[in-house]
Amino acid sequence: MIEKTSSFQDVPAEIPGSGKKKKAKNYNVKDEHKAWLNILAVLFFLYSLTLIFPLLWMLYNAMKSRMEFFVEPWAWPQDIIGNLSNFTIVFQEFGLAEMFFNTVFLSVLSPLITLFCTTSAAYAYAKHKFRGRGLLYAIAMVPMVVTIAGTQPATYRLVNNLGIYDNLGGILLLSTGGFGINFLLVASVFINISDSYREAASIDGAGNWRIFLTIYVPQASNLLIALYVLSFIGTWNDYMTPYLYLPSHQTLATGIYTLSERLTTGNDKYSNDYPKLFASMLLSILPVLVIFAAFQDKIMKFQLGGGIKG
Repeated sequence: MIEKTSSFQDVPAEIPGSGKKKKAKNYNVKDEHKAWLNILAVLFFLYSLTLIFPLLWMLYNAMKSRMEFFVEPWAWPQDIIGNLSNFTIVFQEFGLAEMFFNTVFLSVLSPLITLFCTTSAAYAYAKHKFRGRGLLYAIAMVPMVVTIAGTQPATYRLVNNLGIYDNLGGILLLSTGGFGINFLLVASVFINISDSYREAASIDGAGNWRIFLTIYVPQASNLLIALYVLSFIGTWNDYMTPYLYLPSHQTLATGIYTLSERLTTGNDKYSNDYPKLFASMLLSILPVLVIFAAFQDKIMKFQLGGGIKG
């Protein structure tokens, strides 16, 4: 029996014209791949430390008083339990609770409205034949090629003309657009789902909305959950929209900037109080970290497919 091996063994090779043989080098493919993987693992580990270190450093110093931080930023906090008041003070004195409400309000509803409009438009494009279907696809491509600098002035004027400027609920109208990259992703999923589902449901008397909500949406649920979570995180961190359209309804993205100015350059009793600034920053990013940790599998390796095989 011939034994298989993953490496090239020392095989005698004859040098042409010399009558001599030279020995081929032992070359192990698997060992070389392991070496490169080990190097990449070390590099990614070092890179991960650069991402984790700022979070740990903020948490470390958020447990200190202002004087402790300025005396020795690297020293161990002397009164961890007592300095937990840094987190409560930023809620009570700096309006962080209102910022949280505004941020959660927009982050939950805005992606939900956007995803509903996008999914509805994608279903209509993927499963219905109508005039202007190709034009609809072309319109979907336009937002992907027009820069934000070209659309922002027109959007700002539209918001003022509609009377929804500085209106927390009215600004959700900006989320009703159904096109963009999400439209293309969802439409591609619906196109690949067999029409047998729709035909069988139609025979049983189901209407378009029932077919859409009970058959097609569940089959694309992995993709939709991933898109919603990513949109949630994007809206949570969005600075431009609240800054331009909600000047009196600060979110965490815009409020942390105002709060940082007061805590670093203000003239009141909280001036130069960096531990409280770190505490507010930690509170603002904690929900995003929790949501990403909970749905990382959906985001990183969601699977697309239908239910009919063969």
